Amino acid sequence: MIFGHWALAFNLLTIAVLAFIVANSLVSLAFWSVKNKIQRYTVSTRKSLLWLCVLSPWIIALSVTLLFSPLFQSGAMFVWLTELAHWHHPNIYYFLSWHSISLLLFIGFSLTIAVRSLVVAYKNHYQIILLRTLATKKSENVFIIDSSIPTAFTGGLIKPSCFISTGLMEQLDSDDIEIIIQHELAHLHYADPLKKWVFSLLSSYFSPNVKQILKSMMAITMEQAADSFFVKTQQQAHNVASTLVRFTKLAAKYSIHEQFKSELLVHFCRQSIEQRVVELLNETQLKAFPMKLVLLTIILLAVISMTSVDSLHHAIETLFDH
Repeated sequence: MIFGHWALAFNLLTIAVLAFIVANSLVSLAFWSVKNKIQRYTVSTRKSLLWLCVLSPWIIALSVTLLFSPLFQSGAMFVWLTELAHWHHPNIYYFLSWHSISLLLFIGFSLTIAVRSLVVAYKNHYQIILLRTLATKKSENVFIIDSSIPTAFTGGLIKPSCFISTGLMEQLDSDDIEIIIQHELAHLHYADPLKKWVFSLLSSYFSPNVKQILKSMMAITMEQAADSFFVKTQQQAHNVASTLVRFTKLAAKYSIHEQFKSELLVHFCRQSIEQRVVELLNETQLKAFPMKLVLLTIILLAVISMTSVDSLHHAIETLFDH
């Protein structure tokens, strides 16, 4: 048992863990109910909404922890808050208690995710170094790899590079190759390999089904953003769509080499070609970012999480007391 500031710190960490678990569950339910409607929004809005999904549990957990802290739990101004939710004996912490077990489990789970993500990043780093060493430099950040398999991708977390195979250059014309290179340079501009890694890490805290859908939707959205990055006219959109179809037909004849398989490599034609073509040729006006709705949803989830943490705390305390 410990007292004072350290006890308060450990109790606040326990609150953060409980709030994160509750918020994660609520965000998962909210995402599951609207996942089919996200396609109605612009590509940039889709990206923002997906990032918001994986970041919301952390934002809500931090907000709830602050609301349970002495900063908001003391003073006449916040009396209403203490009536809404409060934490018993915040200055006393028992190491042999459910508080400590829940905290240790979350830390262990987080360390497992972190180690796995770092191992993937480490392997990817040396994979990109090897590819750069073996490849021929075509232009700034663009490398040609000697392979009969038609492929094009962007990789590298810190200093990303674009790679295109000789097999692809030999089987498509110069216009198609230029479109593919511009697409890969768009991934480089957006730093998509790094963002893909961070997004994958954050989505690992969700259930397997939600995690898989989140990662898949983000991968498709990244490709759609890269497809349209240099598109200024409808004719250019048709050209990119045609290149996508030709590349897909060509790549279907080959299997991807093990050397080019990595979740951190952003490939040109690995993600939902049909959706990407439809996105390019679609002239329907898509919805912009729903700022008011998003803010109201986050506030509502934060309030529910705060009251749920208080209720959960009381329920567990009662269970162990009796």
